[in-house]
Amino acid sequence: MAKITGSQLIARALQAEGVDTLFSIAGDHFLPLLDVLVDQPIRMIDTRHEQGAVHMADAWARLLGRPGVVMSTTPGHANAIPGLANAMHSEAPIVNIAGSAESTNIGRGAMQEFDQVGVAAPVTKGSWEIPSAARIPEYISLAFRTAMSGRRGPVHLTIPIDLQTEEVDEAVAARYLPKEYGRPRPVSGDLEQIRQAVSLLNRAQRPVILAGTGAGATASAAELTRLVETTRIPIFTIDSARGLVPDSHPYCAGFGYLPLNKAAQKVREADVVLELGQRLDYTWGYGGSPPFARDVKHIAVDPAAAVIGRARSVEIGIVGDIGPVVTQLADEAKKHTWKSGDWAKSLQQARRAHQEELAELAGPREPMHPMFVSQALRKFTDADTCMVFDGGDYCHFFRASFACERPSRWLYVSSFGMIGVGVPYALGAQAAFPDKKVALVVGDGSFGFNGMEIDTAVRHKLNVVMVLGNNSIWGIDWQIQKGLYGRPVITDLLPSRYDLMAQGLGAHGELVEKPAQLEPALQRAFASGKPALVNVMIDQVISPVAEAAISRKLGSHG
Repeated sequence: MAKITGSQLIARALQAEGVDTLFSIAGDHFLPLLDVLVDQPIRMIDTRHEQGAVHMADAWARLLGRPGVVMSTTPGHANAIPGLANAMHSEAPIVNIAGSAESTNIGRGAMQEFDQVGVAAPVTKGSWEIPSAARIPEYISLAFRTAMSGRRGPVHLTIPIDLQTEEVDEAVAARYLPKEYGRPRPVSGDLEQIRQAVSLLNRAQRPVILAGTGAGATASAAELTRLVETTRIPIFTIDSARGLVPDSHPYCAGFGYLPLNKAAQKVREADVVLELGQRLDYTWGYGGSPPFARDVKHIAVDPAAAVIGRARSVEIGIVGDIGPVVTQLADEAKKHTWKSGDWAKSLQQARRAHQEELAELAGPREPMHPMFVSQALRKFTDADTCMVFDGGDYCHFFRASFACERPSRWLYVSSFGMIGVGVPYALGAQAAFPDKKVALVVGDGSFGFNGMEIDTAVRHKLNVVMVLGNNSIWGIDWQIQKGLYGRPVITDLLPSRYDLMAQGLGAHGELVEKPAQLEPALQRAFASGKPALVNVMIDQVISPVAEAAISRKLGSHG
């Protein structure tokens, strides 16, 4: 019988899963695998840091709804761990593969040895070392299934270098083909609970829907819109769910984040809340009062049973993937007559009034207010532009003022709060959408974490436009320190020439110091035909998010 190496088995198993792109940095412990992969129809995007590679795969995977693959050597795997921790929060289905020293030498001082599986376990849905070359297809199939089922997330595989070069019978390659075990199938909800949920919503006077990351993974825009239009219930979209119902829709109340949307603050008036893949985490007061009314009723839909009722008890908890459950809810809703009251209109009025307040901040003063930059950038983007936001106070103004009209067009720091994701997120988005505009709004502090990935952008022609807000501070912490303690501590930066850094790496770079310079610079950046960074000197203004944090800690909001 013909023989096949472990590396060839890995290549076949990845292609059987539909992998056509991976993110990586070369290293000793998986060079045999790279030598095989280079001859396969797989695009390899090599980065400058493994954390950046994971962040790129994170964005790529969530935007396309497919697993993203990252490969690294042993110390590279250590570099990748922060990205995996972030991916657990962003719920990105990432398959993280790391080589290691020979399995026969582990435990006696092998080259670069450390507990790769153990380190990855707390920040992944599953972490395994493959025990033999013959079992490579089994473990790769397990990894992909785990990443994509339930609440999606990252997984890890360690594949020792001796398994990559070991030869086994070619027949093992066919043993675990995806068609034989089936890919994860969407899980529907219990029909009786569906009926109860729709009945409770139908009796409500002021119901709202919160669509979160879980909805972004499996819900279709058409079906979620059908549910909203059938029930006439206003919806807030959050994180990966942004754009599933366009912000311009009459029943969409916009961005579901309390400090950045005054319409969202009216959830205190809601009597029934339907949570579609949205955790009642710290951003929602753990389901308490505030921000909700004391007698509010909660309906939670989530693919992970452990999430339902974690922060508080709920009236109805439906375990299932958000996509099929939304269809079930919409079908059941058609059997009822729904009210057309003033509740949705009041939310829209609150949102419009807030947008008018924000627009008043956009005057052409020096130094520039972030809202002035936001207003200018909107002239160069459209509904199909993928917007990426990263950082503290600067980008919050953009998140508050940019509308989202289509799904998979909005990326921000996850609930983990790990800043620095912006540059690699944007490159991952451009790799996923090569024919679309990708615009990154990033603070000067956040940019410093992964700014060298501009080199990756240039080498792989990922022509992202970066609009960097330079206020020479770690914005949100500087503002909170000033508000709570009266002085900043180690939160000052320099007005650095990041535009020159971009130029040095082969990208287009410009410095903007005056309002009149901004729009011409943005025009040149978008027309440059290569990665571009516009370094905008902005004012040190406090955002609503920092103001809310200060008020919360001073006890002004209960």
